[in-house]
Amino acid sequence: MDRKRPTPAAGMDRKRPTPAAATDGRRTTLADVARVAGVSRATASRAINGMYGTSETMRDHVRAVAARLGFEPHAVARALATGKTSAARRERIEVLIVDPDPAAMSAKPFYGRVLTGAMRALGDQDISLEVRRVDEAPTVAGDDDPPFGRLLINVSGPAGAAYARRSRTVALGRSAPGVTFVAPDNESGGYQAAMHLISTGRRRIGAVFGPSTPCALERRSGFLRVTAGAARTVISADGDFTRARAYAATVALLTREPRLDAVFAACDVTAMGVLQALRETGRRVPHDVAVVGFDGSALAEAADLSSVYMPVEDEAASAIHHLLDPALPAPGRLPTTLTVRGSS
Repeated sequence: MDRKRPTPAAGMDRKRPTPAAATDGRRTTLADVARVAGVSRATASRAINGMYGTSETMRDHVRAVAARLGFEPHAVARALATGKTSAARRERIEVLIVDPDPAAMSAKPFYGRVLTGAMRALGDQDISLEVRRVDEAPTVAGDDDPPFGRLLINVSGPAGAAYARRSRTVALGRSAPGVTFVAPDNESGGYQAAMHLISTGRRRIGAVFGPSTPCALERRSGFLRVTAGAARTVISADGDFTRARAYAATVALLTREPRLDAVFAACDVTAMGVLQALRETGRRVPHDVAVVGFDGSALAEAADLSSVYMPVEDEAASAIHHLLDPALPAPGRLPTTLTVRGSS
């Protein structure tokens, strides 16, 4: 007896494409999906597996393309992509620090605060955080295996732009045109420090500024904007954010102007060198000389140092969040606030 085949239900009359449907007889690959979706292979993999770094819209788009092409991820490849088989396959974010001071990682609380904020942002995601300190920015010529993302510190100019072309990149502080950055409002911080010293009656003001990095130059600009407007003469010296250099700079400032009654230090580590020099030359803080630093680190609290606080942990966390999801708004500037303590 002839039996009619049942009529397909509505919406079920379309055959799902086979793996060969869109690839001329060969099995559809992840590269095919990426090409048709208009994204990189890495982005396609993350979107299909629902991993960090892709928005919901991107995941829906890539998965729709994969379904249309009949893509079926290999079980082992899928396990590798989701990090369930080998820690060696974990994605990584590199924190690239340019600082010629060999003791930088232990002597400067800033870097520890950056790592704290970065790890806080990563949470329990299966992403490794690698830290590399170098004396100067390396070229990208040997960058054969770029990480998923990079957090740049003190990397500016062509080097910053070159790294941004290699992988997702966010800089702490201005780096290069087109490179996303997050930074404190350094200029406002310098302005607040100067206003405080002038408003408390200090007239012969010294300053130990930082190196020629964007953040240090911004602090200098904010500080000098106030002192110039108040008709104050600032006796300044350039530093490098180290205690030893700040100590020598302060001794030199006192030689030039023995009646110095205030010093602005461009970072808290610099302020430690300033305080040491003042103490060894018989100056009382704050009676003879007031001191204001910049960072608001644990050093400032321990030394009873007035300091401009910048939310370093929040800066680093914001940068990491943006690396994981570039669709987020650009981080931009975070506010700074002067905390007055016993040194001024």
